Order: sequence, then C-alpha cells, then structure tokens
Amino acid sequence: MATLTNISQPGLNQGQSDSLAGFLKVFSGEVISAFDRASKSVNNHIVRTISSGKSASFPVMGRASAHYLAPGQSLDDVREAIPHNEKVIGIDGLLTSDQLITDIYEAMSHFDVRQEYSKQMGEALALSADGAILAEIAKMAIANTENITGLGKGIVIEKQLASGDMGITEAEGKMIVQMLLELKAKFSNQYVPNDERYVYMKPEGVAALINSWNAINRDFGAVGTIVDGNITKLAGFNIIEVPHLTIGGADGEHVLRSGVAHDFPSAYKDKTVFVAAHHTAVGTVKLKDLAVETARRIEYQADQVVGKYSMGHGGLRPEACAIGTISASA
Repeated sequence: MATLTNISQPGLNQGQSDSLAGFLKVFSGEVISAFDRASKSVNNHIVRTISSGKSASFPVMGRASAHYLAPGQSLDDVREAIPHNEKVIGIDGLLTSDQLITDIYEAMSHFDVRQEYSKQMGEALALSADGAILAEIAKMAIANTENITGLGKGIVIEKQLASGDMGITEAEGKMIVQMLLELKAKFSNQYVPNDERYVYMKPEGVAALINSWNAINRDFGAVGTIVDGNITKLAGFNIIEVPHLTIGGADGEHVLRSGVAHDFPSAYKDKTVFVAAHHTAVGTVKLKDLAVETARRIEYQADQVVGKYSMGHGGLRPEACAIGTISASA
C-alpha cells in the first residue's frame, strides 16, 4: 500500500514538527481569556514574579517621628529609629486543572467541546486564585494584629438589621452605604492611600445598593444606574461584584507549605457582605505563570489538556484590609 504524503495538518506550524502546536495556542489562549474574564482580583493587588526559590520577602517599614531639639541638645538624644519588619509569602504548589478529551466523544459532540472545556478550566483556576486572595483579606481583617505597632490593625464593621429588612432591600442598601462611609474614615485614619481602594461585594449587596437609590443618584455624583444594574464606585471605593466572595481557595491537601490553607473564615461566611482592601494589602508570588500543555494519550485514544500555574498568596498590610457583615437582629 502506498504511503500517504502531503496530508493537511491544520495544527502544524511551518518549520515545526508538533502537529498540535497550532491547536495548543488556540486552546491556551481560550484558557487564559477565561481566566482573565472570571478573575476579579488578579489586577488589584501586588504580584511578584520569582525565577527560582520557594518564597519572596516583602519589607515592612514603620513611620518616622519628629521632635523639637532644645538648644545645646544632641540629635542623638531625640532620635527614634524607624522600625522594620518583613512579610514572607511562599509558593503554595502547582495548581492544575485538566481534561482528557477522547476522540470518540469529541467526534459525537454537536458542539465545540474544547472551547467549553477551556472556559471551564480557566474559570476553575481563576476562582481558586480569587478565592485565596479574598480569604487572605478576610483573615487579616479579623486577625487583630499589626505588622508594626502603630501602623494599624484590620477593620471589622458589623451591623444588624431586622430580619424583614434583610436582603435586596432599600434598608440594607442604605446600611451598606453607611458601612462604606465608616470604612472610608477608618482607612483614612490609618493612612491608607485614597486611590486603589477596592471593595469586593456579593451580588446581593450590589443589588441592595441599587435599591437604595442614593447610591445611584446622579445628583450625588453617583456612577451607577438601575438600567445597567451596576455600581462601579462609591465613597472612594472601586466596587467589584464577586459571586464567589467567600468560597476560599483550592483545598490545601497537597500544598507545599504545611498547614497553609486559604480558607475563608467560617464564622463570617454567611454574614459577610463585602471585603475591602488597598492594592498593597495582599500579595501573590508567582513562580510559574498560567500555562497550558497538551499531550496525545494514544492508549486512551484521547488528548489530555492541562492548565496550570504555581503561585502563593498571602497578606501584607492588615491596616489596609476590612470585612463588612450584616446579620439579623435578635
């Protein structure tokens, strides 16, 4: 039998031998796009990339002081050294999401399974990263600790409403506005910069804000409308709607750092309306960026596609973290 030659291989790039190269780029692009669409916090915090090692150190510096100098007095008598500390964020491990796409099921499918799988894989990785970052904000907010004495602690704002006023109501919306105004003052009193303040809020909270009217009143300079059903800024905070606010990160079963898990505080899960943080409040250390691999599994007559990254997440500035809760009054 004659050997077939000049077979069309749409995935083969000219000058290369990998017949899946072109397909991989498409699939990889779809996974990364899905990751970017689903992630709510990836661009709103500090990200540091390392080429090797297991962790990165972030220096923490206290504040300087000033003193009057008496005539004839030495500066050595009044000087106060600026206190220092550091926060270390380690790599959690290799987070993966993969699918085995069999030839026969792909052939029988009446839709593009690879596109949908890429979307689901990208979203799974994004939600794990988001969940970990948001959980770290919440944990710092309730920890009641300072990096250096005097810099400030995390902020917890707890309110109560009558059970009948709970939910997507005008009363809850007005309560959230009040909470954000309180938080604005508390952040400012702890010298948190005015710009790049972010509030990550459950969809019910955003809907309650819209229902309160004042939050979308253009006479007050509001930047939201009931038509769009979206509020982008309020009380100086960038408002970001997050359905997965309290899910936490991926399970910590196989993390490299023993005992490290990015779990959202269980006592606050049900009553949290929002968490808030400045851009510098949390950090991500990235060893391996989001990437996609594919391999032919001939024994299964299938293609295996793997999305992966290696990162670590941790808190940096508790004074720039907050959590807001609303519960039913007794």
